[in-house]
Amino acid sequence: MRRMSLVGLLLFTPLAAPAQESGPPRTPWGTPDLSGYWEYRSTTPLQRPAALAGKAVLTPAEEAEYLTERHAAIGRERDLQLNADWWQPGGLTDGRTSLIVDPPDGRLPERTAAGAERARTLGIAIRLRSADGPEDRERYERCIMGRTVPLLAVSPNRLAQIFQTPDHVAILHEQNSDLRIVPLDGRPAPPASIRQWQGSSRARWEGDTLVVETGGFNGAWTVQGSGPDARYVERIRFSDADTLHYEFTAHDPDSFAGPWTVMFPITRAGGPVFENACHEGNYSMPLILRGARAQERERP
Repeated sequence: MRRMSLVGLLLFTPLAAPAQESGPPRTPWGTPDLSGYWEYRSTTPLQRPAALAGKAVLTPAEEAEYLTERHAAIGRERDLQLNADWWQPGGLTDGRTSLIVDPPDGRLPERTAAGAERARTLGIAIRLRSADGPEDRERYERCIMGRTVPLLAVSPNRLAQIFQTPDHVAILHEQNSDLRIVPLDGRPAPPASIRQWQGSSRARWEGDTLVVETGGFNGAWTVQGSGPDARYVERIRFSDADTLHYEFTAHDPDSFAGPWTVMFPITRAGGPVFENACHEGNYSMPLILRGARAQERERP
């Protein structure tokens, strides 16, 4: 009787499910496989607006109300860049009111005098000053380079393709066709006398997290007032099979009272990445300058 009971128990006991593989997809050499197409965007502002002080996350109703004004403001800015038809309004990242997660108030640390001056003369505010020729306009408008170090999620969607080898990671951005090649083989950074537009990056794996450190900037551009001695530490890891957790911390005591950290997700996407280039026959810059001259003539 006891033997029959054991047989019955075995018949009605479900078989244990086979162990499932856990962890991120991996390359043949064993590191997480980041290769493929990825996209990122967010309508969450970099800094928490003063009107939302103390409120890190909005409810769905609060988000809908906030986005009405936010989309309108972004649309007006896009109209100043010829037209607003090329961008797609998006939502907030997880309802957050700032991409900055540290300091906890979601605001940039206080700028030093040098950082404030750089933000005024090298930052987005450069668009507001007079421009007598193309050289007076911001480098992005002139297709000299994009803004891809560090990554920043904004309302227009941004697409990138990642390539990997055992000793390099390469990121091709659709934005201005920027190509970033990051060594993983432990080679030293260039000497301090060699400085580049987007600095020099070196990467390493810390477990399943790709850590990229970048320094050695030439100081010809800025991120919110950062200077040539800024150092960015980016961390990229899988949060699930189709999502990357991305964050960076900016270290720049010459420009800010303390470090600051940004965080947002990057999601898997379809390709391909198309060329984004300025070319002969592109009259956007001459038209912008002619428009500015026409406005000046109309002024009393």
